[in-house]
Amino acid sequence: MASPQRAVLVEQVRLIYGVLGRSSWSTLALSLFVAWVLRQLGMPIAIWLATQTLLKLGEQIEIRWFIRDEAIATHPERMVRRLMVTQSLHAAGWGALLWIAAAKAQPDQFIFVVMAIGGVLSGGITSYSPLPRVHLAYICTFIVVELVSFMALWLTAGSNPYFTYMPLLMIIYCLGTYSNTTVAGQTYQRTIELSFRNAELARSLEREVDHARCAQVEADAANAAKSTFLASASHDLRQPIHALGLFLALLDRSRLDDLQRDTMNQALAALRASSEMLDALLDFSRAEAGVIVPQWQSFAIGPVLRQIEEETGSTADDRQLFYRTRDSDLWVRSDPTLVKLILQNFVTNAIRYTVTGGLLVGCRRRGTMVRVEVWDTGIGIPTDHHEAIFADFLQLSNPERDRRKGLGLGLAIARRLADLIGARITLSSKPGQGSVFGLELPASVATYTLETPLQPAAVPAFRRAGGRVLILEDDEAVRQGLCALLADAGFDAVGCETIAQACEAARREAPDLAICDFRLRNGENGIEATRRLRALAGQELPVLLITGDTHPTRLAEAARADLIVLHKPVPADLLLKTIGNSISVPLPMHAAAENK
Repeated sequence: MASPQRAVLVEQVRLIYGVLGRSSWSTLALSLFVAWVLRQLGMPIAIWLATQTLLKLGEQIEIRWFIRDEAIATHPERMVRRLMVTQSLHAAGWGALLWIAAAKAQPDQFIFVVMAIGGVLSGGITSYSPLPRVHLAYICTFIVVELVSFMALWLTAGSNPYFTYMPLLMIIYCLGTYSNTTVAGQTYQRTIELSFRNAELARSLEREVDHARCAQVEADAANAAKSTFLASASHDLRQPIHALGLFLALLDRSRLDDLQRDTMNQALAALRASSEMLDALLDFSRAEAGVIVPQWQSFAIGPVLRQIEEETGSTADDRQLFYRTRDSDLWVRSDPTLVKLILQNFVTNAIRYTVTGGLLVGCRRRGTMVRVEVWDTGIGIPTDHHEAIFADFLQLSNPERDRRKGLGLGLAIARRLADLIGARITLSSKPGQGSVFGLELPASVATYTLETPLQPAAVPAFRRAGGRVLILEDDEAVRQGLCALLADAGFDAVGCETIAQACEAARREAPDLAICDFRLRNGENGIEATRRLRALAGQELPVLLITGDTHPTRLAEAARADLIVLHKPVPADLLLKTIGNSISVPLPMHAAAENK
């Protein structure tokens, strides 16, 4: 027998035994009542009642002590045959009652017996519907007994003709009950099969959920491993590049001939390219870390577009591409810094993948939204790749991994930032026909009391300054480069390798500013160093945290530390300006004159 059919049969047998375990008590009670009504019949009814009692009590003993679920599951066919035998005995008992009553009962008593037997036969529909073939054995036995009864009554002289033909009517009635049993049995079978299918579907769904959960765990682990790898690689790359930038800055401040100056400019250009790729990794990590909190405000979009053109227009000129920005007086409500970063990615990509022609940047009102669009005459993007280009590290037109074309993170970062500010990125492009990237932002009413964003803060320029700067950096090349650069700028720079050395230096003479690396040796970090240095030099001590770590967890820690954070490699001019903003030391007179 096939496994599904066997499982259905097992369930059918269980259902029948479950019904019989409850119904046999009611049929025993009915037998007692019938015997009491026919008590004047004497010994025949007493023998019948004794037989019925033995059958019913035997059935209860069998069900309670001898029928095990394991036996039903192991040998269902054997249990079916057992049921057919035992239920045939019960059918014989009820069939014989009609013969006994027809021989000596009064008409009213006989009518009661017929009603009782009819009730038992009707109850068989419920009892045997789960497995109609058991009912068939019951019916066949009952019919045989009734045929014998009819023949005996028909051959007996003086019998009531109405009583004589009653067994034939009961045969017709029991055949009708079996017809109902087969219909109900089909319903039972479909219900059982559906329950098994539902159970299998539930198990299948549970397996799929488990697989999905495992896949999610694996994906999270892979994502965490990717972030850790990127952070480690980024940190290890940033350290020497940061040191290289510091030494190149020192060299750039010295006297160089034309050939040396040209070589220096090429070296600085290569350094900037490396820094831009590392900054892309940093933006990607910051977006994943969730440390970017949008600063919502209403602002004019026009100045943002003009500033992007000022910063990237020279690159378009170098490639002999036209770059046009259409003036706009529209205002939007969003985060101006993040909007600029998204649009700058669009513009950079447009310049990078356009060979001839150029690009146009503009915006238009669409109901309650403002759509900023970047049009280009570049190579275009196939329709089936419109979604793929927003994946991490994917570049459709850079199989050779040319570093001048970036890392393939620009659009991935743009998508994450757009989701963060609730904006929608649109794309229309075909190969050979250029591309149109759009950014939809909520329109806003002009609010001229707010300052136009993105204007750089005024920074006092200088060449020479003063003040004691404590440098805590475990990388020797970076530490020496910082000390040399700050000494050349007029600071008293003290380099330390560990927190203990930095604290000892702070005890000897309190610094005016401390520069700390985030990740130090022996599990120490810049946040702990800041706490201990401020305990010695005062809580007002300015601390500049310079880190090459881009792991999302580290970025979140740094964001919560309430420190000035710069990410390696830091350009020398930005570093000196940041120190100038942080340290409260007046410029010497000759430095002030130079700045003028």
